[in-house]
Amino acid sequence: MSYTDFWFIDTTVQTRNFRRYFIWFILLFAFVSIGSIMAIKTMYKDMTVYRIQETNPAITVSEAKATNVNGYIKGEIKNNSDESVTDKNLTFFLYNSDNELKATEYIDIGTLSVGQSKTYELKFKQDGIDRFLVAITDKE
Repeated sequence: MSYTDFWFIDTTVQTRNFRRYFIWFILLFAFVSIGSIMAIKTMYKDMTVYRIQETNPAITVSEAKATNVNGYIKGEIKNNSDESVTDKNLTFFLYNSDNELKATEYIDIGTLSVGQSKTYELKFKQDGIDRFLVAITDKE
């Protein structure tokens, strides 16, 4: 038996094994990452049942999705009136499928000049939400 017969001395085997393990690690990491992202995205369902209470400033909802534990609502608010809007909140009343009020969330509008528009995004952690009401309320 020669001195170079030991596997830990032969550097070509170590390099080949290291390369092989590294490639397998990268492939496994990519598979798990992509699978996790796809699994999480498919858990979100659209919330199509909603009502917008105000017409001025105009509130639009571009995307509203929820899972069984959380969700998000995205949209835009535009001031169509002749005066600026100040000291107001965008208020979201979140309901479950039995029309029970589960939560109330607020977004500060800030100052909205005449003709100005702003985008908003509300992220909520509440279970069982499948509909909501949007209104503009005074700050308290």
